[in-house]
Amino acid sequence: MVKRRTLTREIVLDQADRLIAERGLENLTIRALADTLEIRPQSVYNYADSLNDLLDQVGLRFVDKLNDQLMHRLFGVGGKEALLVFAQEFRQGCRQKKHLAPILINPNELRQLKRTHQALRDLYQQMFQSLHVLEGADNPNLVASTLYRSALFGFIMQELGGYLRLPQKRIDERFQQMMQLVIEQITLE
Repeated sequence: MVKRRTLTREIVLDQADRLIAERGLENLTIRALADTLEIRPQSVYNYADSLNDLLDQVGLRFVDKLNDQLMHRLFGVGGKEALLVFAQEFRQGCRQKKHLAPILINPNELRQLKRTHQALRDLYQQMFQSLHVLEGADNPNLVASTLYRSALFGFIMQELGGYLRLPQKRIDERFQQMMQLVIEQITLE
């Protein structure tokens, strides 16, 4: 058994992440997590109010790490190149943690995971606002930004879902071409 004083929120979230990777998102339970941590199920509730709260914490941590990666990669990059880099890095983050990607791109999960949803929305808006793309209700870029997000999320869902039955090099090329087409629709000031 893990001694209570050595158990931390990070350890609990790391183990939840590992269980999701091994067994799938739908198979994460409080009991399964407690068993792998060698603690009583009740003890998990010291770190999460519910399974939904646990998933939200895992999702929020994933978005925060993705945000850190994006900000590091986007430092000094601007304009349409920044939009392409954002798309590439977001896709790469989802590919690296494909077991957690459904938390970000499955709208049913997002409705339940409010903090994760908000962090993802903030990340996306931060990117577009820094480029002055989302200003004004009648701005044509609002449609273009929706197209951008739809193309990015849709491609990732198809890729991770196994719908793109092509060599990886062709999938990468197709992603680049598609995102370039979408980005061309966006007008930057």
